[in-house]
Amino acid sequence: MLIDTHAHLDGEQYDNDRDEVIKRALENGVDKIINVSFDLKSAKRAVELAQKYEHIFAAVGCHPKSREESGYVFNKSDFLEIAKRPKVVAIGECGLELKNSDDLISQQEIFQAQIDLAKQLGLPLIVHCRDGHQEVIEILAKAGNVKGAIHCFSGSWQTAQRYLSMNFYLSFNGIITYANDYDKVVKNMPLERLLLETDCPYLSPAPFRGQRNESVHVKYVAQRVAEIRGESIEKIAQVTTQNARDLFVL
Repeated sequence: MLIDTHAHLDGEQYDNDRDEVIKRALENGVDKIINVSFDLKSAKRAVELAQKYEHIFAAVGCHPKSREESGYVFNKSDFLEIAKRPKVVAIGECGLELKNSDDLISQQEIFQAQIDLAKQLGLPLIVHCRDGHQEVIEILAKAGNVKGAIHCFSGSWQTAQRYLSMNFYLSFNGIITYANDYDKVVKNMPLERLLLETDCPYLSPAPFRGQRNESVHVKYVAQRVAEIRGESIEKIAQVTTQNARDLFVL
């Protein structure tokens, strides 16, 4: 069994066949899926999906680019209520995206507010970081007593070690099936801190690049992790599934 710890199945890309996509994943060894939100509307959709499908859970949060892309202005009280709903297992995705962005201060404030929310509710974070690892690490270190996963990890081995020293998990997706940039991290990090994800409908693994991604494709990520580490796919599946269960209390 596998767990896809980061999906966006509420997206319009699945409006015509969402049931089939979810069924296909479940029939091919994906035991659970965490549907992750990026603003208030998607958070509500994520919770609705979790209520409709037994094997889907929700993460509610505000992506650092949500203000630019959807116009949503973060309000902590909006998320405090929805984060208390059944089957909400994390706050996210939240964090920093500094590439082509000039609103660092605003992003930091919104990220900090979601860290505070996660601590208040005892939930882990799902952290989005693009071109801002140093800043994210500083914020998390200052916050203290917070746990979570670094979604779509894209840093160096040195950066990975800093996150690991703060007891964070690192999550990998289809990128590792066609790029070897993160092989050193995947090979050398403790398997007990590694998570699998698809980030579907984005970042399809090598056999499906350019096509819509699905949760069923998480198996290709698991296979690549097994190849890089020289371990069996069965071991990778077993340990990463337990990791997800431990972090998100699934």
